[in-house]
Order: sequence, then C-alpha cells, then structure tokens
Amino acid sequence: MKTRARMVLPALLVTAAAVFGVGAAAPAVAAPAVAAQSAPSLKQPLADGHDVYRGWYFTKETCRDAGDAGIARRHWDSYSCAPGKGGFLHHLWSNR
Repeated sequence: MKTRARMVLPALLVTAAAVFGVGAAAPAVAAPAVAAQSAPSLKQPLADGHDVYRGWYFTKETCRDAGDAGIARRHWDSYSCAPGKGGFLHHLWSNR
C-alpha cells in the first residue's frame, strides 16, 4: 500500500501543478501589452475603492454570488469580480 501511495502522490502533484499553472508544463506565450495592463494584479487594488481582496472563484457567476451574499449580510457595500491570469479565475474585491 505504501508503494502505491508513493507512486500516486507525485503524479497528483504534477497534475495539480499543470492544471493550476505552477510548473513549466506548457511554454509561455507573450500577451499583448494592452491586455496585461487591463487585468488587475493582487498587489494593486481596483480603482473603484474596492481595496479588500476576498478570494478567487472558478467562474464569474460564483464570484458574483459571493459578492451578492456579502452585500446581503452587510459585510460590504459594493464589490467587483476581476478576471485573473488566464481568464479562468475571478478575484473578488470589496470596499471594506
């Protein structure tokens, strides 16, 4: 059993690294300079006063659901969902 776990665990880690873009599984492709400037980074808050980072979501709909839930619970007044690197993750930012 231990031998099988030792073989499966590295394979899972390599797969996870390839899926989430951690490793060098695919060659990097240069993006246009305009697209790089339009996507917000996690270090720089959005210009709309949304300066509190709340987390990431796989779809824009789940990001909006979480933002609406935060407004319903009165945790924040407004939010925005910004696309992340690669366009498949969405980052939730709120005003407080």
